Amino acid sequence: MEGNTDVRIHRIARMAAAASLLLALLPGAAAATEESPVSLPRCGEVSQATVHNGVVVAPWRVVLDQEGAVTGHRLTLRHDGADTTLRTGRRGFSISVGADRVAIGEHRGDGTRLTMVDTRRACRVWTRTMERLVYPERERVDDGALRFTTHDPDTRRYEGTLLVNLETGASDGLIDGECIEACTPNDGDISLTAFEPAGVARPTPSFSGGGWPKDKALPFRWRSGGVPPTWARPPMKAAAADARRTSASRSPRFTYAADATNAVAYTGNPPSYCGGSAIACAGRSLPTYWGIWLRPHGTDYAWGTLRWCQKASSSGGCFDMRRVMLHELGHITGLTHPSTAGFTLAASDSVMQGITPMRPQSGSSRHAFGRCDVATLQELYDSTDNKTAISTCNDVATKLMLTISKAAVGRGGPVKLTAQLRVANWNAYRQLAGNPLKGRSVKLKYRRVGSDDWRIAWMKSLYSSGRYELTISPQATWEFKAVFPAPSTEGLRYSRSGIVKVRVKS
Repeated sequence: MEGNTDVRIHRIARMAAAASLLLALLPGAAAATEESPVSLPRCGEVSQATVHNGVVVAPWRVVLDQEGAVTGHRLTLRHDGADTTLRTGRRGFSISVGADRVAIGEHRGDGTRLTMVDTRRACRVWTRTMERLVYPERERVDDGALRFTTHDPDTRRYEGTLLVNLETGASDGLIDGECIEACTPNDGDISLTAFEPAGVARPTPSFSGGGWPKDKALPFRWRSGGVPPTWARPPMKAAAADARRTSASRSPRFTYAADATNAVAYTGNPPSYCGGSAIACAGRSLPTYWGIWLRPHGTDYAWGTLRWCQKASSSGGCFDMRRVMLHELGHITGLTHPSTAGFTLAASDSVMQGITPMRPQSGSSRHAFGRCDVATLQELYDSTDNKTAISTCNDVATKLMLTISKAAVGRGGPVKLTAQLRVANWNAYRQLAGNPLKGRSVKLKYRRVGSDDWRIAWMKSLYSSGRYELTISPQATWEFKAVFPAPSTEGLRYSRSGIVKVRVKS
């Protein structure tokens, strides 16, 4: 999305698993149970005189148990005054096809059953059973066909792309390809760059929309209809504290407040822009609104089933909700995936990678912004104060000036030398540009005029306005310059002042 609205979603390839497609009649008809399923009539068996007045009154929804785990899915049609609920188990999926059709799929241990439903006539256009696991490759229809990736039911190995005709359910072709998005859990648009080894550290890229005002309070509540289960709330709140605590900047403050406008949801029904392949997604509209959505425990994808570590009580094969939430809050602050800028970062440098690590992979339980995240947050929001270290992931130029209290003194007379250290006033550094730098190490170099023998003395930081001072009593005419050595603990460059001269009167 362009302009003031930034939406970046975490994409992982979708998956589904076994259970039968169940149809239950709601008010106005006898209720069907999952043990006794009722099939929709074939559209060819429905009288042409039947009124085509069906509508979807409850769109595709995920059904959760009391612990927040996925147990099934449902969609409700209303036709001729009666409601019909189409049910699947937890491994079901649906694809909207135009204004009056929806494809409903169900994965089983040995394959996939796919049914095209005419929602206006409340009938079944076709049903097809495939001996492969198929997953929607895109959330749109291409050239009159549904596009799926196909996988071996046992190994889940990617086999190719399948095109299924909308009208007949027939396969139009199997296209060979590489297993990228459909087989790798990730939280961004996957490109080959995301699979390359991490390169030279550089600041995490940011959205073109920029950031919020400095120190902006961005409280959140639980979204109605998507209130997280009890076990999920502490890691979400802890991530909100992590976002501020570890940013080393004046980034937004995220806190829980029941009356907040912004909302966090635990739901299988996020906004349409999140896509069916997202484990979590974030959206913001500066300067007024933001939201985060996290998928429920038990949601299935091509690579496997989503398991939150806090729910699974597991040390492996699960996602740390606190880490994922911190990543999403990174999006809200203005950070995006390094892969969008064509590079990758090590797990120790960022929590904004496009590929989400599972426990026990490196970075999977990181609860702090990495140094390259901090580098960008400092540029977006400024450092917490002028003594705060500039992230080592950055490469910030500095400017050093030196002034003297007197240009000429008698022999042994005192001269006060004052250095001023600042970040270079370049637009590229955004909020950091021109900042005074307090509490650093600045040295004074001095020599007799005409000599090459520079001597060194360290100047005293005054902790105000980036000033450093030293008083010296020259015995002859001296030249002075201030030097700021590039520190190993900060992303600041070396700088030096011009040479000033103090003449000693004879």
